Amino acid sequence: MDALSRILDSVELRSSLYYVTELRAPWGLRVPGEAVVCRFHVVVEGTLYLTSEGETRRLGRGDLAVVPRGREHVLQDAPDTPLIDLPEALEDCGWQGEETFRWGGDGGLCRLVCGHFEFDREAAHPLLDALPPLVHVQATPTYDFRWIDQVMRFIGEEAHARRPGSGAIARRLSEVLFVQVLRHYAETSPRPVPLLAGITDPRLSRALEAMHDGLDRPWTLQDLAREAGMSRTSFTVRFGELIGMTPMSYLADERMREASRLLRSGESVAAVAHRVGYGSEAAFGRKFKDFSGQGPGAYRRRGSAQSEGSAAVPGPR
Repeated sequence: MDALSRILDSVELRSSLYYVTELRAPWGLRVPGEAVVCRFHVVVEGTLYLTSEGETRRLGRGDLAVVPRGREHVLQDAPDTPLIDLPEALEDCGWQGEETFRWGGDGGLCRLVCGHFEFDREAAHPLLDALPPLVHVQATPTYDFRWIDQVMRFIGEEAHARRPGSGAIARRLSEVLFVQVLRHYAETSPRPVPLLAGITDPRLSRALEAMHDGLDRPWTLQDLAREAGMSRTSFTVRFGELIGMTPMSYLADERMREASRLLRSGESVAAVAHRVGYGSEAAFGRKFKDFSGQGPGAYRRRGSAQSEGSAAVPGPR
């Protein structure tokens, strides 16, 4: 499996939400922040202005905007339109989550497909931190996101009918959408994006895939350089430039992230230690505590308690 797929598996996409929005000028909405949620907006008809952390973009038909890490942002028909908080607008119009959200005046129409995909709060990854406050994918003849509108309609019908598998359909589409956004950003960014640049580098990607596929192997720097087809020095320098850390530091962190996931799933500490390349449970325990701030046994018990007490709460964030 390629490195990006492994990383996306590790951040554990938990849930998705999609809904159709029809906004008539004048309108302005302030979308509140929410950690570990990537929000997105697809323009089906009309135009709008989106502002995130001081950066404003004009979006047109077929454009896709993604706001990573749940940052607060603003949507407006025009830059000077007064704002209302999204939760207040949803409450005022009595939106229940199963129909089109309509808001605004009686002017020009802007129709969107909006939503978010949420990651496990315990599965943070540097890949998410590498993304900017706003990713804007403009519709072009070769990169057109208007097909999402038809897919969203299908998901809406599935959700309303409560047919078996509707949740799985939404999650799969979220994964496809997120991968497309990452690809686009990596390919169009004017400067290398930490980690993404390494994943798309032909030589480093081979070493990254080997790491992720063999976290239990006793890797040395020479082994990883050989996977990349490079000298140790060239490999270390290139890895630092594109990934932002040394190869062995990245490997150690990925082992601990995988250990965290396995412990949350209920595997024993001894089994997890073996699966991430530690022959000694004590050595693994020390490293894991340095990484997470608590020992693997305590982390495992806390994860089990949270899983038993958790429940999905639908609705916009």
